[in-house]
Order: sequence, then C-alpha cells, then structure tokens
Amino acid sequence: MTATATAATEPVWMTSSYGHTTDTTPMELEALGKHFAQCNGEGARRVAMHCGAQSVRGFVLARLFSVMAVVAVVIGLAWMVL
Repeated sequence: MTATATAATEPVWMTSSYGHTTDTTPMELEALGKHFAQCNGEGARRVAMHCGAQSVRGFVLARLFSVMAVVAVVIGLAWMVL
C-alpha cells in the first residue's frame, strides 16, 4: 500500500468547523476507539505505575518539610546509637 492510499483512508482532524456543526464523524470516533484500545492494552501497567509515582510524589511534596524533619530525626537517632 502506498503512502497516498494510506493517507486517503485515515481520518483528517480539523480544528475549525468552517461554519458547520462541530460533531465528530464516525470515522474519527472509530480511530479514537482504536487508539484508546491500543493505549489501554499496551501501556496499562506503565500508566498505573506512573499514576502511583505521581501520587507518592504529590504526597511527599505536600509534606516536604515534615518528611525532612522525620529523616533528620531518624539520622540523628541512628548517629547517637552508633
């Protein structure tokens, strides 16, 4: 299949409605459905890990000074014990 034939069958994404309704076409919805299915199938674990890391990062950043104080106390106690 040539690039021209492939380009003719793929949906065209428009950013302007040129005075017409802004509804999506069935071809666009089908392409979007295929994209979601591919993303959910291939990267579900990676996305879940990324979301978990974002949650941990948000938790730590929101409590940065508290976390630093706890780490300083733990290091100080460990230094005193040794």
